[in-house]
Amino acid sequence: MKVAHFLPHYPGREGTTAFCRGLCEALNRDEPGSSEVWSYKKQTADGEGLVRSFSGKRHHAFDLPRDLRGFLSERGREYSGVVLHGAFNPPMAAMGRALRKCKIPYIFMPHDPYAEELMDHGRLKKSIYWHLFEKRLIAGAEGVILLSASHEQPLRKRGYRGKVEIVPNGCDPASPFHGRKIWKEGEPTVIQYLGRMDRNHKGLDLLIEGFQKFISELNGAPVKLVLSGNDWFDRNHLETIASDMKIQESVTFTGARSESAMEIFSEADMAVLTSRFDGFGLTIVEAMLAGCPVMVTRTCGVASHVEESEGGWTVEPSAAAIGEGFKRAWQERAGWEARGESARKFVLGALTWEQAAKRSARVYGEWFGLAKAGNRK
Repeated sequence: MKVAHFLPHYPGREGTTAFCRGLCEALNRDEPGSSEVWSYKKQTADGEGLVRSFSGKRHHAFDLPRDLRGFLSERGREYSGVVLHGAFNPPMAAMGRALRKCKIPYIFMPHDPYAEELMDHGRLKKSIYWHLFEKRLIAGAEGVILLSASHEQPLRKRGYRGKVEIVPNGCDPASPFHGRKIWKEGEPTVIQYLGRMDRNHKGLDLLIEGFQKFISELNGAPVKLVLSGNDWFDRNHLETIASDMKIQESVTFTGARSESAMEIFSEADMAVLTSRFDGFGLTIVEAMLAGCPVMVTRTCGVASHVEESEGGWTVEPSAAAIGEGFKRAWQERAGWEARGESARKFVLGALTWEQAAKRSARVYGEWFGLAKAGNRK
């Protein structure tokens, strides 16, 4: 079996890059040469054989490079199928159309849930896009793979009646473990967010407001909120929020950091992800792997794993709930080390790329195998 993963912006900073890299490397360890990523970028630092580049000119967002179109017609049948990654993405609509024309089966992975919070952001454009492109793309797929079981209901609500499988994000259990820093009396407690500075999607305005509510009741106990990652478009706005709330001394923006996520979380006391909606939350898996207790909103795909592992706390995506979540966690801080250990143990046992690869290989074999058999009739 040979499967291609179509992700034009690979490699990038988004979680889809980490997913495709981790999954494909695990699949190839089990069956060498069984998986590759198709990208529009000319060069990549990833291993030889993992990425196939199609960097030809495109005339518009819905156009495929000429070399890719030629490859599909000449060699596309060498592949068992293609996995398309990313919701509301014009290249996916174009590729879906081309694959249907060439009678090459494909699976769709939206990564983000079709939640109302996602649909509300640019609702008119998304509604038009859904009816013209996304709905047809999904209908033509052999099935849809979701990162979390919580994503199925929003998809079904939009009328999808086809096959669904759940394959969560994974991690590399061999990632260097830096241990936990032993905090000295009087040193500030560090609450760490790692990800892009996206106010709406990642709920960072809610995080800062909830943090302000929390520290206003601490009577001066030293606690710092550290936000690390790509500044994106919203850092200035978020800094203004912190300043207006007069907590700028307790909130630090570091920008992107060169250290690994494991190393960053090894220096924190708690990790947070307060997204209004989120496909999964790979950085939280990395925090759990680092033995760091976590707090996430229930709208994150990883929330069910946080609850099952007892490695942290889940809250509703509102400033008030986040503030109360911090308060509850603070009251239980004597148990933070135990929660971190429980989180790490759970991830090592349930959320590795090898496990994701086994689930994926089974689904590819079933869905693409049936599709190929049907095409031969």
